Order: sequence, then structure tokens, then C-alpha cells
Amino acid sequence: MGFKPLSILKVAGLLLAVVFAVSACSSSATSSSDAKLKPISDTRTSLSQLPSEINIPIKGKITRTGEVYLLRGLANVFSRGMDTMGAKMIRAGLDARVYNHSVWRSLADNIIARNKRKQVSYPIIIMGHSLGGNASAQMAKYLGDNNIKVQYVVAFDPTVTTYVGKNINRVINFYLPNDSNSNVVKRSPGFKGALKNINVRGVRGVTHTTIEKDSNFHNQVINRTLSYTKKRRK
Repeated sequence: MGFKPLSILKVAGLLLAVVFAVSACSSSATSSSDAKLKPISDTRTSLSQLPSEINIPIKGKITRTGEVYLLRGLANVFSRGMDTMGAKMIRAGLDARVYNHSVWRSLADNIIARNKRKQVSYPIIIMGHSLGGNASAQMAKYLGDNNIKVQYVVAFDPTVTTYVGKNINRVINFYLPNDSNSNVVKRSPGFKGALKNINVRGVRGVTHTTIEKDSNFHNQVINRTLSYTKKRRK
């Protein structure tokens, strides 16, 4: 994946740092500045999250159309930039939820089932980091193969080659080339949308574990997402 394996001690240190960071964020989420905001209602019926997948509690109000799915990578530890971006999206009025990459099939099946009942808010937008980057393309292709339109897919440094097919409009892959330059997104039969693999190796401070935290990338994809959505009717 373009980075050296960490020692057990380093991994343990990183895990402890994450625990402290999450605790701090959780306490700040209940600050007085959020007191007047209503909890986001779960418009995605029959969609549940495991305790390990639940995002840091964020309050807000959904004012725009669409459903945004943000997929973390390994063990929900090294992809916390997805949580940060999700919080920004919520503040912009988007219905953005964060999950672990491993549940992408369940999320997709839920969309397919709700689509039959006309309960999906379009456009569908999927983003992911690392293993979540792999899953974002896999989820989009699976939905497309099941006649669900996916408007926008963003991968942040996936670990393997993935493929996108029909019913997908735009795909962006911000990646750091691995040794074999194989962590790119490719077209499969039926894909007629726009696809860009953007090599970001020259971007200062960007590594595999920081790429999804880059504020410039956040701004790009959030602005694009907002351009695809509309204000909800009251």
C-alpha cells in the first residue's frame, strides 16, 4: 500500500492516541453550541449500524437531497478523516453517514430494497479510504449492476485495482501509486461516465494515513457533492 508495516509498539501507540482523540471529540459533540440542533432523523429505513460503525454523535438538519455513504478502512482506526468530512457534510445539510468498509454489501442491499419502495433520496454518493476506497468502487458497481444509479464515487488511496461499470456518473480516485501502480480504478463494460485517477504523491504532507484528512480534498468533493444535490422541499 505504499508504506512500511508498523511495529506492534507503534500500532499500540496509535490505538491509544485514537482512543483519546475519539473521547475528546465525543465530549465536544455535546457542547452548548450544538444544543439547539435537532438529531438527524434516520430516513434510511431498516438500516442499522453496529456499535463499532457508529459515527461520533453529530447533530444537524438535513436540508438537501441525496444519500452520502462514507466508508472507513481497517478497523475504523486509520480513516477518521472520513468522520471529519462527514461532519462537514452534515453541517452543509447533507445526509452523510460513516460506516466500516466491511458492510458495503449490506448498505447496497438496503438501497436496492428501499428503491423498490421509492424510499431512496437521490443522488447516491459513495466515498471511502484505503479498504473503504476499494469498497466504494465495489459498492457502486454492485448498485449499478442492479440498476441503481450512482452519481459520484470518490476513493482515497485504495489498496487494489477496482472496476466501475454501468449507471455510474463520475469516479475520482486520489491515490499514491503502490509499487506496481495497481491501486487504480478502471472501467468495466458498460461504464460511460467520467473517470479520473489522480496521482497525489507530490502533494505535501499526504500519505496513506493522512490522505482522507486533507482539507483541500474535502473541499473539492464536498463542493462537487453539493452541486449534485438540491434543496429539499419543505
